[in-house]
Amino acid sequence: MSKKCKENSNISCDAVNCMYHVTDHGCTAESIKVSNCNACSCTDTCCATFKMKDASSKGI
Repeated sequence: MSKKCKENSNISCDAVNCMYHVTDHGCTAESIKVSNCNACSCTDTCCATFKMKDASSKGI
């Protein structure tokens, strides 16, 4: 799932360290997967699509 796409305006994301994160709250992942099938609230879920940005894309 390393393909970069244009920003999906239907997804709001705060994970600034994710390789798919852009702008203030954007996401460029082709699709996302939210995990934790036993979740009872939104705080019990997480984005299984998250991939850490490499050092070069963070300007380090």
